[in-house]
Amino acid sequence: MIDRGSSAIVIGVLLCSAAVATSDPEPTEQPEPTEQAEPTEHSEVGAPALSAGATQLLPVTAPWRWQVVSAPRIANQVGAMAVSGLDAVAGRAPVVAVLGDAPPEPAGWPYRVDGDARSIPVAPEQRRIAVAFGITTFTLGVAHQGLEMLELRLRYEDGVAIWLNGLEIVRQALPRDGLMGLAARPHGPEWETFYVAVAPGLLQLGENVLAVEVHPSGRRHAPTFAASLAGRRDRGILRGPILADLGPSSAVIAVETDPGIDATIEWSLGDADRSIVQRRTSPAGRRHHFALAGLPPNTDVHYRVLAGASRGERRTFHTLPKPGSVIRIGVYGDVRGGHATHRKLVQQMLREGLDAVGVTGDMVLHGADQADWQRFFAVTRELLAQLPYYPAVGNHDVGWAGADHARRSDEVFALPPGPPDRPAGAFWYSRDLADVHLVFLDSNSYDRPEQEAWLDADLAAARARNVRAIIVFTHDGPYARGYHGGSALARDRYVPILLRHHVDLVLSGHDHIYQRGDAGGLRYIVTGGGGASLYGIRCGVSGRPKCTIDDGMLAIAREHHYVVLSIGRDLEVCSRRPDGTLLEPCVRWPLWRP
Repeated sequence: MIDRGSSAIVIGVLLCSAAVATSDPEPTEQPEPTEQAEPTEHSEVGAPALSAGATQLLPVTAPWRWQVVSAPRIANQVGAMAVSGLDAVAGRAPVVAVLGDAPPEPAGWPYRVDGDARSIPVAPEQRRIAVAFGITTFTLGVAHQGLEMLELRLRYEDGVAIWLNGLEIVRQALPRDGLMGLAARPHGPEWETFYVAVAPGLLQLGENVLAVEVHPSGRRHAPTFAASLAGRRDRGILRGPILADLGPSSAVIAVETDPGIDATIEWSLGDADRSIVQRRTSPAGRRHHFALAGLPPNTDVHYRVLAGASRGERRTFHTLPKPGSVIRIGVYGDVRGGHATHRKLVQQMLREGLDAVGVTGDMVLHGADQADWQRFFAVTRELLAQLPYYPAVGNHDVGWAGADHARRSDEVFALPPGPPDRPAGAFWYSRDLADVHLVFLDSNSYDRPEQEAWLDADLAAARARNVRAIIVFTHDGPYARGYHGGSALARDRYVPILLRHHVDLVLSGHDHIYQRGDAGGLRYIVTGGGGASLYGIRCGVSGRPKCTIDDGMLAIAREHHYVVLSIGRDLEVCSRRPDGTLLEPCVRWPLWRP
């Protein structure tokens, strides 16, 4: 559906009234629309497929015996306070205890339970299942000798601890200060894989006992749980390779492996020189970074990574072209749980001949869940191995340094370093692609004067270097006609800085729509159609009230999409649907010149 007005193109605005996120012009008065991750390919039949070379020890269909402890239900508002939004992710949410004394653990725990339930029961009326204790067994024979790594796949809500033959091997979001405590935060629907090195005595011939203690968060009346277990005799690559950074003559390749093994990268240059192979080895550890220098510009580099039993596929990346050459950047944002759409976007962008990918945030639904990041990296595997991937941090992504403090963003993505005086827990930075300057703001830190001061200085320095173009990425941008309506902080404090330095384009997400406009000389695109549930258009279109903010909207759409920027002597913007068709005709803007 295309509605052409005197100064704007409206594309696919509303499918039906039931699909609109909200018609309230003040979305802060209502909670953000909820969203669940799309069902995975394996969600109905069990855990994810086994890794290459792995032997299944415990299938997802294995029988369990359960003993549960119930308690009075927690009032909804109290449960929400216990694990509320960003407070839970940032580790600021209190753990709410229930009234009464906690019962003792089952006798003989963690080797046996006193109950005989075959599943965690539904919570009775006005009661909740505060904790569930479960036991299962599996048998190992002589043929299983020599296992080095275990892969424990769990689907759980919300806090869990696992014992294998009495030794604790997993504890996630589960405090140790009482059996009746709530999980520290909600856990999403994705399967999470835990990699456990087999130490002497961990496994035994004959019967082995796997025990679990699982608690709900304040948002649920009962926990849920499913598990499978596999073993490997070899160690190898777990995540990567990732092209973490790229320059005109350099590149950084990151890879994560099982513990205690080294990793080697092999690479060659161009088609004519593929027989000339260079090698470099990273010492034994978990995370390996290879810095390649002296690479010729605008050249294909063929590489693969070897670690333990893993012999990585041959990959290719292209060093940056010289200044003045056309630079092509793919842009999208707000994936959250929309894996099927995300996968289509990734497949299309791999066909675009891109030099880099920029992301406007919310790559996952629950940033504190390693399970969500595992799914994200599985979908983006080919993209990350071939192109530098530069994200702005979204509000759903802040679990990178969340409640468990288990993973930081620089460990997950090997992000380029930020300014040396950037505060801990903030994620603003900038990069140059040849003579194109990219700036990544942290909209979660808009209220920090340090970010404003850094942005002003960074943009001034870029203009002093006579960069060809300046492109700014952020999550919550200044203008949007979706559910959130744009950030007042961005409009009041950041737009004047962007205008003063003649920024060529601002890209944002947060609102799950497509919008293009020019507000007082500031060109912007809202690209929040990376897979998350789409929002309705809240104002300025048929059936909606007049907008109260003059945002210079030129085109708007309620569709999933990605954007390709081609930066030559001018800036071309092509926005495409997941099938590659144009969302609107490509537009071309002149670049600012002094």
